[in-house]
Amino acid sequence: MTHSLHDLFMPKNIAVIGASPRKKWGWSNGNAWIAGSVAMGLQGTIYPVHPTADSIMGYQTYVSVLDIPAQIDLAIFTIPLAGVIDVLKQCIQKQVKFVHLLTAGFSETGRDEFKGAEAEIVQVARAGGIRLIGPNCMGVYCPEGGLSWNDGFPRQSGSVGLFSQSGQLAFEIIMNTKPLKTRFSKVVSFGNASDLSATEFLNYLAADEKTEIVAAYVEGLRDGRAFFEAARAMTRQKPLVIWKGGQTESGSRATQSHTAAIAGSQAIWEAMCRQTGIISVHSLEEMVNTLQALQMMPLPTGNRVAVLGGAGGGSVTMTDFAEKEGLMVPQLADTTIEQLDAFIPLQGSSSKNPLDIMTVIFNEQNFYRVISLLRDDPNTDALIFNVDPGWIFRELGRSGMYRFIGNIVESVQMLKKPLFITLDHRESPEISFIRQELQDLFNQEGIATFPDFSMTARIVNSLKKYSDFLHGLT
Repeated sequence: MTHSLHDLFMPKNIAVIGASPRKKWGWSNGNAWIAGSVAMGLQGTIYPVHPTADSIMGYQTYVSVLDIPAQIDLAIFTIPLAGVIDVLKQCIQKQVKFVHLLTAGFSETGRDEFKGAEAEIVQVARAGGIRLIGPNCMGVYCPEGGLSWNDGFPRQSGSVGLFSQSGQLAFEIIMNTKPLKTRFSKVVSFGNASDLSATEFLNYLAADEKTEIVAAYVEGLRDGRAFFEAARAMTRQKPLVIWKGGQTESGSRATQSHTAAIAGSQAIWEAMCRQTGIISVHSLEEMVNTLQALQMMPLPTGNRVAVLGGAGGGSVTMTDFAEKEGLMVPQLADTTIEQLDAFIPLQGSSSKNPLDIMTVIFNEQNFYRVISLLRDDPNTDALIFNVDPGWIFRELGRSGMYRFIGNIVESVQMLKKPLFITLDHRESPEISFIRQELQDLFNQEGIATFPDFSMTARIVNSLKKYSDFLHGLT
């Protein structure tokens, strides 16, 4: 059976109300929608609506929605607040299914008259059988459906679904995953959520066969119990990663002026995450890297990690970072240490965990011996490999560096435990370029990389907690 939100993400025809003939490609919100949907290859027709223009960006315009000679699934409003009700009533007469109200200036202002205007719009839409997205939002990005508010988004569909109360953060999540393999099935920025809510989008993505991982940025939940039940019903089949805005008193206050959301108690939110298996993240970088890990990494079965790539004080700080993030950096088994000591020099190296043996494993034979021993070590569940691109490049040169990276790629299957690779990024622009090359190489092989050790440790622990949830251990 077709889901009630199907035509929102896969519309046949769209109307863009508020595009401008005086502005170029992508210069206004309405024009940006036309440019984005052309870039995504919308299979239906785009109908700009304008009171005086003959054409906009090569498309014939219409004075009113009522003049459009086709059924409209989605109407995108980029017009001032004062004109919304009249155009909405025309959409009702036209039997439009969905209205995306990009227009801002409603309840998020905190002013009673604008709260009243938002309530009136919702009342009129519901009475007329229209579902509303917004107001105060960017709307839908769906490569398969040919929809986008930005012509720079990836055109390939993926397996991650995203719903976000913030259009700006939805944009940042999409663009920051662009250099990685993460791609999106469906994205919706839904702003004030005056009609269509976070829970409805969660239920839709839970049922969507094209979506394997669900992500969200939310600031407040008006229907907390319904959201709790929807999350609990989904997370054993699909992971749910949420970045919750308004986690502090001041942040909670700020959400009121952004989407008019009620942020709620942080303690309640944390309890909800524990009970439903939600993976909670706290930054853009953590969101992007958690999605990458879920797509490309097996879930660790335990929190005991071997750390490879430390040196001196760096080994101490990495151990601190790991344990502060909820991991353990245990001593390796005696037999493992004995076999490592057989070929690792006593001076300048350490066969204890963390393992300070980088110069030793530049030798290919030694590298595979270390991987075999860590594979068989009973005291560890995963390996974090801290790769310093600058140091490796200086020690081995470009061709030697590529051979060494090839060894790491081969070791992923050989290890039979999750291998989390950190690519340090504290160097010059030249080394940053090399780091990007290495990230691209690993990505092409389907191997995730992470930007620093602390982030890596945090994500390992998040995946471990989700694994515990799936196995009934929490």
